[in-house]
Amino acid sequence: LTTYEAGLDLQLFDNRLGLDFTFYDRRTTDDIVRATISNTSGYTEALLNVGEVSNRGVEVLLTGRPVRSGNFLWNVSYNVAYNDSEIVKLTEGIDGITVGTGVSGGVIRNVVGRPYGTVWGFMHKKDAEGQTVFNTTSNLQVISELMELGVGVPPLTMGLTNEFSYRRFSLNVLLDGKFGNTIWSNTNWYASRFGLPKSTLPGREDGLALSGVDEQGNPYSYVVPVEQIDNYYNAQQSYTGLFAYDGSFVKLRQVIFGYDFPPMKFGSLRASLVARNPLILYRKTENFDPESSNTSDNAQGLEAFGLPRTRSFGVNLQLSF
Repeated sequence: LTTYEAGLDLQLFDNRLGLDFTFYDRRTTDDIVRATISNTSGYTEALLNVGEVSNRGVEVLLTGRPVRSGNFLWNVSYNVAYNDSEIVKLTEGIDGITVGTGVSGGVIRNVVGRPYGTVWGFMHKKDAEGQTVFNTTSNLQVISELMELGVGVPPLTMGLTNEFSYRRFSLNVLLDGKFGNTIWSNTNWYASRFGLPKSTLPGREDGLALSGVDEQGNPYSYVVPVEQIDNYYNAQQSYTGLFAYDGSFVKLRQVIFGYDFPPMKFGSLRASLVARNPLILYRKTENFDPESSNTSDNAQGLEAFGLPRTRSFGVNLQLSF
């Protein structure tokens, strides 16, 4: 591991405004990765040394005190980080390896020249004009080559904390978010097969009209009959890329409202109302939490029947002697 860092730390206006900026460049060599290999070798997986991985990025922390007047105080801090990863090289003679697969689809690969942990899948094949290509025998879309759908690890993360205090009362509010990653959802893959999501409603009353071109480039149209609509949506399981989603989100992560009781003979007492994970303010995923995952290893970007983060509310009493 080779790392180069450069940073800047500033405190301005009597410490009412602060800036902490860091740029880094990290090179990791001979990293160990579990990879899927051909079962003709007698094995299904092998531990390989990834030749070289590059991570470049910036981390910024802004702090401030917008209000500092009498009994009222407002502190705010905002941190943001961006990481740009790249597989520089793998083992000799190999340009790409599979490091994880979903329960029923979705593939995580490391490919030379691409970011670490890219998500791959199959889509409806398109022609040069962007029209869907159909097989006139099955009346289904022609499946594309395995293609890159996005990156499994969020390149951009952020957090925003606001702290307010007035006399003995205080309020702490924390927001955080991640952006730019792709998640392949096994939950939606299964649900779609059985016609459960809203996306499978079209065609249930009057049939589903399809249009595009055939494999020779001629205009094509077909209406899936109502009695075959379930079979049609079940067949969409082959196009795994249809179940890849933008994993970006912003969450209200924590809210703490507290009160410090007047000093007592035996010590001090503080009471707080605490809410954790109360709200998802922004997301693009459907039917699953964008933080859901079916693995904690290198194959980030796969979701399979994951439970959402626990939402909790509580009371905290802190007694000091």
